[in-house]
Amino acid sequence: MIADIALIDGTVLTLDADGREAEALSARDGRIATVGSTDEVLDDVGPETAVVDLDGRAALPGFIDTHLHVPMGGARMVHVNCRSPPNESIADVQERIRERAEGTPDGEWIVCSGYNLGLVWEAEDRHIDRWDIDEVAPDNPVQINSVGGHTGSIYNSAALARAGIDRDTPDPEPPATIERDADGRPSGLVSEEAEIPLHEAIPDETRADRRANVERAIDRLLEWGVTTAHEANTTPEDLRIYQELEREGELPLRLGTMIQGDAGEDLGEEGIDLLSRLAETGVRTGFGSDRLFVVGVKYFMDGAFTGRTAAMRDPYEGEPVPEDSPQYDGVLHIDPEYFAERVERAVEAGLRVCVHGQGDLAMDHILDAYEAVLDPDEDHRFRIEHAGLTRPEHLERMADLGVCVSSSISFLGADVSRNWVYWGDERMDWTYAVAALQEHGIPTAGNGDWPVATGDPRVGLRTAVTRETVTGEVVGPDQRVAVEDALRLYGPDAAYLGFNEDEKGTIEPGKLADVTVLSADPRAVEPAEITDLDVEYTVVDGEVVYDAERGHVY
Repeated sequence: MIADIALIDGTVLTLDADGREAEALSARDGRIATVGSTDEVLDDVGPETAVVDLDGRAALPGFIDTHLHVPMGGARMVHVNCRSPPNESIADVQERIRERAEGTPDGEWIVCSGYNLGLVWEAEDRHIDRWDIDEVAPDNPVQINSVGGHTGSIYNSAALARAGIDRDTPDPEPPATIERDADGRPSGLVSEEAEIPLHEAIPDETRADRRANVERAIDRLLEWGVTTAHEANTTPEDLRIYQELEREGELPLRLGTMIQGDAGEDLGEEGIDLLSRLAETGVRTGFGSDRLFVVGVKYFMDGAFTGRTAAMRDPYEGEPVPEDSPQYDGVLHIDPEYFAERVERAVEAGLRVCVHGQGDLAMDHILDAYEAVLDPDEDHRFRIEHAGLTRPEHLERMADLGVCVSSSISFLGADVSRNWVYWGDERMDWTYAVAALQEHGIPTAGNGDWPVATGDPRVGLRTAVTRETVTGEVVGPDQRVAVEDALRLYGPDAAYLGFNEDEKGTIEPGKLADVTVLSADPRAVEPAEITDLDVEYTVVDGEVVYDAERGHVY
């Protein structure tokens, strides 16, 4: 057997059940052929074999990210960056907007992303507002998206005028908000239903723009060593673009899709019943190819910790707010009874549910719905996305039900939210509780919900091991895991969440030849230095699609 590619003279972390290591591997026809010593693999080498000298570097199963947003990630790559870091003050954000405005024709929208409503600037002790933005972009409507995506956006005066929002605009029904200053003037923050007129005022994205965003995002994922990604809210148009790319041979990674679910006809614009349409056409979980496949149907139970809209049993701590405020104890985005009906319908249709759940009250409702319908003896693998606050009783219920978790562990290590300010110490012990999830035998994968946090798996790995936040705190130290267990979050356990464990997630003969090569063995460096490791090569189907020297080569 002559191999198509061989990787030699390195450390191969197979992540198989026995924890075996090797020096080299070879692949042919998109599958792993030999895993062993360099001498053994060199027996597979012929004149046409591509040989990669690892020179001591580490080859791992290709990273699998089980929750991200491809089109949104690509779009935000070209937005004004309002994340923190690098921004450390309102003035920093203003300067970035000023620079964009100088090159933008008057009247055109400027869109900014990554602003953290859960992190108040220490220098000013407040958030940016419409008048701050007006100072640097008076002639352009400006939108600043919040990093969490569930807590509204901040707009300047030109943008509010486009949507007809002013002092006389009535306050919307909670949880929607139009934030006002002491004189009753809209200060710029608008959320939920109240934000719809502003969204309608922004020019629609063209299909060519959306495809370009997808392609841009895919290139970034390859740079991070991601070989499989689960897209977490796939619209019909997105699915058409993905199929188009696959037909044209321009889909260089594997893409699992969570088809966009609905929120009920009385709960906003997402009332289209795609679940019934999928069921009627016979589409089931797993439908597709090894390059593009259906993961399940996506629902949203609650909001986000950024902005205090994740649904909680007990009120948030910190800044007091009225009891009828969505920031008092969070909000539900779907009626629990309606969600339970959706779960039952999905089971009948052979479609797995993947539901956004963050707060502990959201966990209660999700597990109630799952318990009413799911048979724990069946291999259903219904999922909870994020699982931000899982108390001990939740863990027991998850384990008994056979529920899987895609944990947004990177939220702690990135700039998404300083949750401990709102929760108190007791609740923080159970945030993104990877160690407890693994100890309970709950299949758990990692993600950063990119572009909410970074989609770089190295951040997730470092955070799972250290529990260190972007601002230096250590949160829930008892939830630290070993490097080997952290690697499972993006390897075999992530493959399990995709029903793909027989095909990927470990480096074994016969499996798909998806490999990520790092500059060193992540077990051999200090945990805080995992993010300093370079992605040297990304291999999909036995072909190098990215290398650090040549860039994207597919």
